[in-house]
Amino acid sequence: MTEELTGIQKYYTRTLQNEHGNTYYIEPRENCPLNVLNDKSRFVILTFDRDDGYIVIDNKRYYLNKFNSMRATDKVNRRVALVDLKELKKSKSYDYENKFKRHYTSCFKDFDELEKLAKNQWLTNGAPYFKQVAKYNNETKQCTYYYEPSCDPRVEIA
Repeated sequence: MTEELTGIQKYYTRTLQNEHGNTYYIEPRENCPLNVLNDKSRFVILTFDRDDGYIVIDNKRYYLNKFNSMRATDKVNRRVALVDLKELKKSKSYDYENKFKRHYTSCFKDFDELEKLAKNQWLTNGAPYFKQVAKYNNETKQCTYYYEPSCDPRVEIA
């Protein structure tokens, strides 16, 4: 018996690229419907603060969870996520006070601003995706991460 996929997991998947599971693509599923892939204002790549786990829209916190987003590693302060805006709108929001803002807290005026950003990202390279690459340093015995997004996660909106 297979588990029924819900939320963003119906449309996107994490494709592992190495045996450790820390280098991967977050990309559309092969069976993702074309009308979903061609929805220019639905999916957006965002950055957010590791300690937040949320983004701020219209002074409300929206937590990124497995239904509305696919997040990259939590081992860096500035994290990356692919967000399904239709699912995010369904999420419960919480009041936000600016005094809790951290260095990488992402704040947006409203959902329209996010939809414009999603459209700009889609116009760059179609349905957004990104790759997380883990680089291991043998001298320091440390792993560092970098990202190869299909677009700039924080494109200026005209």
